Amino acid sequence: MEKKINNVLFITTSEGEQLTFKVLFTYHSENFGKDYAVFYNEKDENHLIVYSFDENTQLHEVEADEEFAELEVVLHAYDEAEAAKAMEKEEKGEEN
Repeated sequence: MEKKINNVLFITTSEGEQLTFKVLFTYHSENFGKDYAVFYNEKDENHLIVYSFDENTQLHEVEADEEFAELEVVLHAYDEAEAAKAMEKEEKGEEN
């Protein structure tokens, strides 16, 4: 079971454990005509999950290798942009 509230996704596993994921970012793929959300678990920020979602915000598993390949490119671009922002803040003497 899943429930989304204010950019937080709560998933209850089949064992009854509730997991909390936060939205890292969303994006639209022109290639696939879909919207995607990238989530991370608060307990393990290095573990990302990705779902596509429809106009009703219903989540759908990503299964196609072609979609995952595009997602890898998008994630790499996101990481580079975040690193550039952090470097810019550091150069300006701002804290993260």
